[in-house]
Amino acid sequence: MFINPYENLSGGRWIKAGFHTHAGTGPGTCGKTPIADVVAAYRALGYGALCISNHDLFTDTSALTDEKLLMVPGVEYSADPHILTIGVERSLHALPHQEAVLETNRLGGFPILCHPNWIRREYWTLEQMETLRGYAGIEVANMSVCTSNDAGSDMALDAWDYLLRQGRLVYGFACDDVHSLMDVDRGFTILYVTENNFAGIKNAVAKGAFVASTGLGLEFLTVEKNTLKVGAKYLNENYVRDFNYRFITEKGLAKTTFGETANYALGNEKYVRVEAVGENGALLFAQPVFRDGALI
Repeated sequence: MFINPYENLSGGRWIKAGFHTHAGTGPGTCGKTPIADVVAAYRALGYGALCISNHDLFTDTSALTDEKLLMVPGVEYSADPHILTIGVERSLHALPHQEAVLETNRLGGFPILCHPNWIRREYWTLEQMETLRGYAGIEVANMSVCTSNDAGSDMALDAWDYLLRQGRLVYGFACDDVHSLMDVDRGFTILYVTENNFAGIKNAVAKGAFVASTGLGLEFLTVEKNTLKVGAKYLNENYVRDFNYRFITEKGLAKTTFGETANYALGNEKYVRVEAVGENGALLFAQPVFRDGALI
């Protein structure tokens, strides 16, 4: 039996979330733009959730929450390598990495490993990621201009597949890692939430009911009679309906196809994850569909 994180989604809605955002809120911050301007930009773009995750500094933005945009607490733990501690209202940078991850979970949040290939390949080494326990996932796409201009890569699909091959149920997130307004909306996470609060976000993350994106959304992803079926869409409605679909398993790229939707016949794979690419290069990364017990 295959576990599909997108099965039986009902009674909720999809929201865009930015979990990795910096804003100029005073001493110790690294954002170049005032917090009010940053939040206004995301609100105008229709985001449903936003975290101002300054380096080793908690920024209380709860007063900026309204009926459309939920401000989520969080801090970027910056003792190399970095971790997003989402849902946490204090900095944990004095703790070792494993303790910071466990404390984030104890406080009711969830940790995300930041930009695994920033500056160089294996900024987060494969051994570090494999040894660490308790984090929700990694940034498979960190689309910050800062990251893009460094010698590493803004993508970390190699790290993601390595962890999945080891049997680790690690989810993929996309972030724009905003330091100035030019970075806004370059990468984001789209979650299916049934509650308009942080508990709804945390439940979606725990189930894997979300996708990493740079411009595409998920129309559907189903498993019926051992056939995986998937359809992507542009978030802004237009006439383009065809996408390149890639199916990746523990053995590597298993199938590519082009069209409005795509099918994949499931066999004895441990997992299958799907990527979609639009004609303008916009990306969608779905969480893995996996054989029961293959990923933990």
